[in-house]
Amino acid sequence: MVWGRQDPHIPDEGRAKIQARLLEAKLRFTWHEFNAAHAFLRDEGPRYDPQLALLSYRLVLDLFARA
Repeated sequence: MVWGRQDPHIPDEGRAKIQARLLEAKLRFTWHEFNAAHAFLRDEGPRYDPQLALLSYRLVLDLFARA
């Protein structure tokens, strides 16, 4: 899971609820929160952060390689 902490669509409480449910279900996952806005992975617009996007893609690919 990759999250932007400044995403107004998913507040802290919502992320905590999602994480708690994943843990309760004993699912295999990674969890990463960045100081970024909503849509920071989208390759256009003012919220796009290319460095965080690249780091996030690498984290996801690493997880897929291990799983």
